[in-house]
Amino acid sequence: MAENLAWIKFFVGDWRRDPKVSMLSAAGRGAWLEMILTMHDLSDCKVQGTVREIARMCHLDSSEIQSALQELYRLGVADISWCDDPVTGEAIVTVVSRRLEREQKTRSDARERQKKYRQKKQSQENNNEVTSDSDSDSDSDSDSDRKGDKAYKPKVSEIEAIYAAYPRRVKPTEAKKRIESALISLRKEHGDENFAYLLDRTRKFANSPAGKRGEFTPHPSSWYNQGRYMDDPNEWYRVDSEQKKPHQQQQQATRPQVRTVQR
Repeated sequence: MAENLAWIKFFVGDWRRDPKVSMLSAAGRGAWLEMILTMHDLSDCKVQGTVREIARMCHLDSSEIQSALQELYRLGVADISWCDDPVTGEAIVTVVSRRLEREQKTRSDARERQKKYRQKKQSQENNNEVTSDSDSDSDSDSDSDRKGDKAYKPKVSEIEAIYAAYPRRVKPTEAKKRIESALISLRKEHGDENFAYLLDRTRKFANSPAGKRGEFTPHPSSWYNQGRYMDDPNEWYRVDSEQKKPHQQQQQATRPQVRTVQR
């Protein structure tokens, strides 16, 4: 990681649904979470050192770290390797989080693309100042940029992940086409974070009352085509209050009317 972010992406649902993490003991999960937070503080995807050093970094006892390392290695939760220190002869442990490693590579690739884009743009500006036919050059450059945007195509795995997160799975072919269009549209505003943004909005809708209405939940093709992922999430929680109104009206209609007769 190139910088120490003030926040960390932590998807609670993914943590709870991960079968390997679920098999860890309570102490093992706590130690693994401390290691992840330590990796974040180190701006890296791994922690490395002797068992005592890792225990101090994670604010745990050496015995707790030793037990957690055995669980993590046995269940395959993390990539763990050992080597001997050439000076002291002590065992050096390296613990790598595969997810943080992937995120680190994604951010690194994005920064590299931005760097190349800025260099290309700066080079174009310098050429425009020197050459007399700058207008034609800028036109050709803008055409190439537009072609680059048109060449972007979301990954099938990203489309499948978003479709799987939506609470109602009907008309999959049409739905996946709409998801692909939404990703392409969001790329203009969110860049490489378009997938993470749309997946997060889909999960929030799925966990809201509006996403738990069964057959009354919109078809995914309609939801994505209408851009409902851009709605204020508070609107997804107004369903309960709106559903109570017809129920109350029905109760009033069925309530027997009592007439008073004056004598």
